[in-house]
Amino acid sequence: MPNLTWGDTVRVKTGAPPEARPDALAAVVGIRVIETAAQGRAGGATIGTTMYVIEFSDGSSIEVPASWIEPLDSPP
Repeated sequence: MPNLTWGDTVRVKTGAPPEARPDALAAVVGIRVIETAAQGRAGGATIGTTMYVIEFSDGSSIEVPASWIEPLDSPP
């Protein structure tokens, strides 16, 4: 995956869990990397995973692992 940055538009991948709103468009509003086992447990990810906070057009936001999103210019 290319390096996404704040403000980039992304699409939630079709195979993402329903709570991530598959196929929806969103903007990247936060980025962090899981650095400890405690963060991993809280975020449901392993150490080293890049997590993105994405905001939908309705103003709601969620944190998702990089594997659940793709840049807008990627094919669906």
